[in-house]
Amino acid sequence: MRANDSVSTGIALSWLVLRAMLLAVVVIGAAVLSPLIGWLIAAVALGVIGAALPQSFAAWGSVACLLIGMMIAGPDLGRTMLAVLVVHAVHVLTTLNLVVPVGARVVVGALRPTLIRFLVVQAIAQPLTLLVMLGATAGVAVIPWAVVAGAAALLALVFLLISSMKAAED
Repeated sequence: MRANDSVSTGIALSWLVLRAMLLAVVVIGAAVLSPLIGWLIAAVALGVIGAALPQSFAAWGSVACLLIGMMIAGPDLGRTMLAVLVVHAVHVLTTLNLVVPVGARVVVGALRPTLIRFLVVQAIAQPLTLLVMLGATAGVAVIPWAVVAGAAALLALVFLLISSMKAAED
């Protein structure tokens, strides 16, 4: 490259923005989902550690604190659907923070596939959560249905992985 050459990229986010987004999701999730102050504090503390040191996987510990707090509070449709959103957002942001080094900038266009996958998963998970929660509150036996659906999904995944391994060998 010559001295007057330049590279132009689109709008970029700093690594700090991704970490701040993770911390914001954990704090808001803890404030809304955890009715017990101890689990709320633990979730936020683990979120801070997870944002500062993504390699510690502490943000996933904050998810556990949120879920324990929710189980103590009892079932609620709105909080459960919000928990599905928060847990997935924490997972995606923690994974992104693991691969974005300190001092890096990420072009927003490069995050588009991640955002699309996030929205597709939420488009599937939110209606399923609604169905399961409505079935649970109506007294319908949801657990056997969930077990059968989970077993079918596991078998499909195993079949997909085995077939892709065989295709890679050929």
